[in-house]
Amino acid sequence: MHGLKKDVLVKVRGTQTNDLGEQDSIELITEGRFFIRDQHYYILYNETQLSGMEGTTTTLKVEPRRVTLNRMGTAEQKTTFETGILNAGFYVTPYGTMRISVLPSKVEVDLTEQGGSINLEYELQLGQEKVSDNQLQITVQHLENYA
Repeated sequence: MHGLKKDVLVKVRGTQTNDLGEQDSIELITEGRFFIRDQHYYILYNETQLSGMEGTTTTLKVEPRRVTLNRMGTAEQKTTFETGILNAGFYVTPYGTMRISVLPSKVEVDLTEQGGSINLEYELQLGQEKVSDNQLQITVQHLENYA
């Protein structure tokens, strides 16, 4: 599969928990592309109206202990998830730019050439203040395996 882009089904489930314990979840299921380059997995998919980022392409570079999320289009963001390491960056939208940071407590990668899953748990900060505890679960299935 090296260099060969496979069509896949990408499921993204994001859950936010605020300081009051209130949870908010969204789930996106879409077709995407999955390939290996330089011994790293890459997942590409287009955001939809459901995520509020229609017109944005998300690319995930997946390493054994680090996941880099890169969004380009109507929304732009580059964030690296590595357990215990605070990563600061900017989230650019048509409505303005925000400084966001993530502090991951869990980065689990279980991917093979057949697909698999990524589980990220992290604290989200806006400016210097904690906004929420987040969980992001991403699964990848080859379309021919999906029934």
